[in-house]
Amino acid sequence: MIAFEKWHGAGNDFVIVDDRGENGGLGRLDLGGFARQVCDRHFGVGADGLLIAVAGDGVAVAMRMFNPDGSEAEMCGNGLRCFARWLWGRGEIGAGLTRIGTGAGLLGVTVADGGAISVDMGYPILHWSDIPVRTDFQGTSGWVTLRLPGWDASTLEATAVSMGNPHAVVFVQDVSKVPLEEIGPLLEVHQVFPRRANIEFCEVVSKTKLRVRVWERGAGVTLACGTGACAVMVAARLHGLVSETAVLELPGGNLEATWAGSASDAAHPVHLTGPTEKTFTGEWSLLLPRR
Repeated sequence: MIAFEKWHGAGNDFVIVDDRGENGGLGRLDLGGFARQVCDRHFGVGADGLLIAVAGDGVAVAMRMFNPDGSEAEMCGNGLRCFARWLWGRGEIGAGLTRIGTGAGLLGVTVADGGAISVDMGYPILHWSDIPVRTDFQGTSGWVTLRLPGWDASTLEATAVSMGNPHAVVFVQDVSKVPLEEIGPLLEVHQVFPRRANIEFCEVVSKTKLRVRVWERGAGVTLACGTGACAVMVAARLHGLVSETAVLELPGGNLEATWAGSASDAAHPVHLTGPTEKTFTGEWSLLLPRR
């Protein structure tokens, strides 16, 4: 039996498992296959991702994150916030700043009074080869040109950003009219992205409010995405569309992002703040037959 907890941040939900020391037991498993089973919403627990606590390299704890399709992601912003709140509830971290290992490096998490979680998401990566993005698809003024033969709006202009994982942000007049279920899977695997990409569509409501819908790499449509919210914030700032702090309205709830950077000075960390909530605990039996 493997004990787990189910958490969500603005509707972006995760199964958290401890695989350290005496609590460990996943080493013999195919973790990608385990993630596919656990995240399945019909035959498993159901989640946007599986978070695994492991021993850190130079820090007390690190987080591994697996998508519902079994692929391992470098980072997950909402996942990290839930992970930190889980650690705080167990008494493993206190209030103030804690550094947690991720596939995107060490990231700082701050627990405020009452358990509110803020994450220092690190610096955005804007160099195309590091995101990565194929440079032969570059459009005007640094935009990525995405062509989709057979789709009504066959050419889109996106802003590519990495928050430790690749993102493409497309600005639209009305996000509610975007056929996300149709276009998301096409853009995720577009040849411009060597490692696939998370896709965000953003509607600028005001200088302090952005409305966002997300197609997550390896997960599909999700109610929220932490790294996606940060990528949208960075893209909007690069084009001078928002102030240094903005609220991002996502289908599952609101997140707040802060970035003091600009197109001429991008060397600033992105900070993400938002809610977290435990929904239930349970045990996963390795002995039961699986689909």
